[in-house]
Amino acid sequence: MASTGPIEFIAPTSRAMGRMTTILFRPFEIGKWCAIGFTAWLATLLDQCSQGGGNYSGGNFSEQEQEALKEEFQPAIDWANENMELLIGIGSGVLLLILVLAVVITWVSSRGKLMFLDNVVHNRGLVSEPWKEFRSEGNSLFRWNLLINLLGSILVLGIVGVAGWLLYVNFPGETPTTGWILGVVGAVVVLLLVMVVLAYFKTLLENFVVPTMYKHRVDGTVAWKSVLALHGTRPASFVLFFLWNFLIGIGVAAVLFLFMLLTCCIGGLLLAIPYVGAVLMLPLTVFLRALGPEFFRQFGPEYDLWENPLDPFGFEGGPPPIPRKF
Repeated sequence: MASTGPIEFIAPTSRAMGRMTTILFRPFEIGKWCAIGFTAWLATLLDQCSQGGGNYSGGNFSEQEQEALKEEFQPAIDWANENMELLIGIGSGVLLLILVLAVVITWVSSRGKLMFLDNVVHNRGLVSEPWKEFRSEGNSLFRWNLLINLLGSILVLGIVGVAGWLLYVNFPGETPTTGWILGVVGAVVVLLLVMVVLAYFKTLLENFVVPTMYKHRVDGTVAWKSVLALHGTRPASFVLFFLWNFLIGIGVAAVLFLFMLLTCCIGGLLLAIPYVGAVLMLPLTVFLRALGPEFFRQFGPEYDLWENPLDPFGFEGGPPPIPRKF
């Protein structure tokens, strides 16, 4: 039965930090770090691939310069016009390859999330055993990740496409009108709201649905029903956790930025290297991985991933007590 008492946020954060310290530094074992780091890399692989990108800002060219550029690239433009079918075929092939890679990365990352959680819960560094053990749950999580990512992409691209087209056809001329500017603001607000809702569901998935799948060995549908049922009884607690998690994310970003500044950007280059970056960031990722389950366990024993008579984390007298009252 779920707890109906007040829910805390500071205490779970402190316990998650304590678990990270015990797992990684009491004692420090390089082999264990590398094994846990590999599962952390798999778990965050999808997020790493969805980030990045850059902006290009071109200069303003005079008419003479534009004509010179056009003459220089005219042969290439003519060739492209003559071989448009070939270019479309190559583009379609590249797009298909990207989609296949995205699906494969989503599948591997979904299994990796359960592997990483298993290592954090049991304070160990295993790879092959949890990869085999959580095959069913990993495949179910893979389908849910695909569904959420697909729906999110359709919503975001749909809003951008429709809003962009409406703003384009209604552009008043050289001087934007107040109504057109309000339309831009409205489109941005709607887009931000949709992205916040998507981020909220991703937070529920990462911090509560995945732990439910792990603890009870159920598929994603059953886990979502359980989490949403609990969410319906305590919506404010989940919303506050989302905001708390957002604030912690800002703090993590500040720490990483400071790390890159202190290392003259060398640290940033190291973090960008696949797997190496995951090992270096392991204290942060282990802490964040433990944070959701530590918050979740306040709702009752059925949500407690660490509920067992022998605490594997070395806390004297068993695990830290869960506060039930302010």
